[in-house]
Amino acid sequence: MRLRKLICILGLGTVLMLAAACGSSDSADSGQTQENAATEENTEGQETADTTAEESAGQEEGAEQETDGEEAVSDAPIRIYGTITEAGEDTITVDNQSDASTSGEIILNIDPENTILADAQTGLPMTLSDMGTGSFEAYLGPVMTMSIPPHTTPYVVIANIPEDGTAPQYAVAASDPVLEDGSYTLEATDGRTYTIPENVEISPFRTRNIVTMADLTQGRGALIWLDENETAVRVVLLEGEPAQETQE
Repeated sequence: MRLRKLICILGLGTVLMLAAACGSSDSADSGQTQENAATEENTEGQETADTTAEESAGQEEGAEQETDGEEAVSDAPIRIYGTITEAGEDTITVDNQSDASTSGEIILNIDPENTILADAQTGLPMTLSDMGTGSFEAYLGPVMTMSIPPHTTPYVVIANIPEDGTAPQYAVAASDPVLEDGSYTLEATDGRTYTIPENVEISPFRTRNIVTMADLTQGRGALIWLDENETAVRVVLLEGEPAQETQE
């Protein structure tokens, strides 16, 4: 009888020891699994953070490039055309018939120190009293009031355009012209490219100074007459790029 009890006690002890060992093994496995899961979560979190940082950097760089592009475009003059309806003491009222800027009536505020008023046929300076009515072309800056009609200060206004002719183009050099094979290539700030023969007629605006293509440097403005092949036949060199008046 005692031997049987002793065997039962030993058997029970063995069972308890095995159970304890299995429990420890399960706890170890569970701990290892939790540790692995935590490591994976940390790795995924780090990868997500790195990806987010890279995306943010890319978005910031793209925004900077977009801003630079907008600034480059805003610096280029905006060409409009149509009919002059009235010329006052310091303004010109026009009917803008182009798709650029605001269509319809626009008030051009003339800054006598900076706005160029040019005759399309002679290339000579004009006054407001010379304007009268008729066709015009104007080159505007980026600033225009929200009033009705809107007001803006143009860089250049070209009038006295013949009915069967065209007006000269206003161009601001984006870089110094490049001479190759007897012709200059001029890149303008508005994205246009002009071909100007080396022997083209070039004269100054408002002065009698002797000028050459070497004077048409980066940032300098000019009026350019083109033939049917889009090649320059005449250039009038302006004093420089007129400053744009700030509108409130």
